[in-house]
Amino acid sequence: MRGFLRPGALPTTAADELAKEHRRTLRLRLALAFAALALLGSCFALTRHAEALPTTYFASGSGGILVLDLSASVDQLKSQRVQRVLRAFAETEGRAGLVVFSDTAYEMFPPDTRTEELRPLLQYFRSRDTIAVPGIDQGTRRQGPASQETPWSASFRGGTKISLGLTEARRMVARHGDPELGVILISDLDNSGFDGSVLTEELVRYQRQKIRLRVIPLFPQPEDLAFFEQLVTDEEFIERAELIRNSDVRERQTLVGSFPWLFVGAVSALLLLLAANERWCGRLAWRAA
Repeated sequence: MRGFLRPGALPTTAADELAKEHRRTLRLRLALAFAALALLGSCFALTRHAEALPTTYFASGSGGILVLDLSASVDQLKSQRVQRVLRAFAETEGRAGLVVFSDTAYEMFPPDTRTEELRPLLQYFRSRDTIAVPGIDQGTRRQGPASQETPWSASFRGGTKISLGLTEARRMVARHGDPELGVILISDLDNSGFDGSVLTEELVRYQRQKIRLRVIPLFPQPEDLAFFEQLVTDEEFIERAELIRNSDVRERQTLVGSFPWLFVGAVSALLLLLAANERWCGRLAWRAA
């Protein structure tokens, strides 16, 4: 067994003379091995904590959860903004969960869902000038996509309770067990007057649990925006300029961020160490005189 694990050695009468070189080579091999392992760990850490630019919406590359308002107050203009946001996610090969809400809320996609799964939803937010309504004279048409039949038409007929959507997203974060998951609320902020105190308590829970929340407002009324600005900071609102940048994200672009110079440097150093190990610590070779 010992001979199987260790390579065979050439018998020599100069073993004592070579002992010093043997110890030097052993120390060099150990040093290079520890340095290579340290660089490998650094490469792994750099990929885990890669910072993404704000144009990815989420604060880190780990993805997050979209909380989408589907209440009756989301009209045609607001639906167009929803479609642009969802399209930006769908064209980026990331992962994101989806919670939809009105007066109730439910999980449509878990957090590890590929964002391309959002594509089938885009048809329900398509801009249309007029939509025919069955049973109504063809001369009478209703405006906007809100009048078309959708998978949630039978479920969401009441008002808006933002707290329910945020609560469901928070529970998803807890179940998934990833503290890096962020939450993005997409809503016109036209919240029910009976939900104000519950919403405030829910936002306090987000702060205590250090869940990053960002808000994409859908053309809210001034009084609704003013109320929400009392609950979250200005940095948590996603402004129009950022929405425009995200609309330009190309298909199959997995991450929008700065060039990973540290990661490239660590990988280059690791390759140099492997080359040095082959150069200085290779097996003994000889040739005929």
